[in-house]
Amino acid sequence: MEITAVSGISGGLSQAFPVQQDQAVPNAVNDFGDLLSKMVGKVNGLQNSADKSIQGLATGENKGLHEVMLAVEKASVSFQMLTQVRNKAVEAYQEIMRMPV
Repeated sequence: MEITAVSGISGGLSQAFPVQQDQAVPNAVNDFGDLLSKMVGKVNGLQNSADKSIQGLATGENKGLHEVMLAVEKASVSFQMLTQVRNKAVEAYQEIMRMPV
């Protein structure tokens, strides 16, 4: 049995997903600082919603424990990811500062 390569594909991703330069993208991130501030804002929002759902469960407003646990775990995972991104950014900065000029 002979396996032949796929032919006739040229251009790669740029041909499959063309990007127009004049097309405005909403919520576009221009630099890394904006990306980090948006990430922190989203994580903060998830933490606040988890706190509200915990308070709702404690006061008897929410009867679904599974919904509260999902909100808490979503906030926890997002915070852990943000922490890892921060750690990698700090490591990259430290590595750049160790480079000889």
